[in-house]
Amino acid sequence: TVRIVQFVSAVISILLYIVYVVRQATTSSGDGAVLGILAGDIVFAAIALAKACIAKRKVAAWVLLFLIIDLLFVAAYIGVAVLTGGDVMGSSCRFLGGEVQASISTNCNLEMGVFSLAIINM
Repeated sequence: TVRIVQFVSAVISILLYIVYVVRQATTSSGDGAVLGILAGDIVFAAIALAKACIAKRKVAAWVLLFLIIDLLFVAAYIGVAVLTGGDVMGSSCRFLGGEVQASISTNCNLEMGVFSLAIINM
């Protein structure tokens, strides 16, 4: 279902971003915000998935609550996309003499992976 995709995507995103943050020389306040949004999405997706598996029938109040939370996560993932999108390929992608160093290139790929998953999650 959609909740399984949401959960797996959030787990992959947070793992990629943790690797990205560990490889960075410096961190920013945006890193904590991105990690918090991704962690919140993992918790919400796990709860929604568990409720979908356990519940026999749909209650209108639960459906409305989950819809509102989903819309809030769309806004949050727009924030993730903005924070990880940076300039063209992310804030950590600095071109040195027309070539990208290997470690910087890897960081660009990690950041772009999180950016891409944020777009998909929307």
